[in-house]
Amino acid sequence: MEIEIFTLADFAQDNNSKLTIVGTFDSINTKQFPVMHPACTLATRLRFSTKETGPHEFKLRLIDVDGKEIIQPVEGNINIGTPPNGQVASINIVINFNQLKFEKQGRYSFELYIDGEWKSGLPLFLNQMG
Repeated sequence: MEIEIFTLADFAQDNNSKLTIVGTFDSINTKQFPVMHPACTLATRLRFSTKETGPHEFKLRLIDVDGKEIIQPVEGNINIGTPPNGQVASINIVINFNQLKFEKQGRYSFELYIDGEWKSGLPLFLNQMG
């Protein structure tokens, strides 16, 4: 399994296996904490080889600077079918978040797990601006 895209954006949409992503970012600037971020989307595109067909589980965690989960993990199942003509299979995962609350400044991280194994981390920096 390869991760082709793993990004946080203002908006993303999967439209018949075409992934549209608008406004990627990795930091939020605010004057005070706690802060509520109104809406964002995590967009992921995974590619699987023919040896990896079948069911898989994914989990996404959002953790704070201390490693504490700030939202309930997002979990789901994906089934990778056999692609035609020896191609490899790809799948898009789009997860929308509303009203994310961040208590303090620092480095937060989205963590992606496939079949219980950590695959990647995506940082999100919360900065207090004077």
